[in-house]
Amino acid sequence: MKMLYRRQDEFIEYRLATDPVDAVLWSTHRLKKGEIFLKVKLDRKISADIRQEILDDILSREPNPTKKSAPKETTRKRRQHQAS
Repeated sequence: MKMLYRRQDEFIEYRLATDPVDAVLWSTHRLKKGEIFLKVKLDRKISADIRQEILDDILSREPNPTKKSAPKETTRKRRQHQAS
């Protein structure tokens, strides 16, 4: 399947590589940024930013993205403590 992401006025082709392959169809699978591969070669920083945008876009369109993307309460507290 050909997957495209529109960024500004250009289209970027990408693919999802989940393990197992069927996990892309599961509602319980948590997609990770490392499972998104761009088909074009870009600068490492730009590529990471685009993969994050794609991940955020996919999670925003999930039926209930808050459960999948929101960190657990203990993780939030740990992050706040580390930032202090």
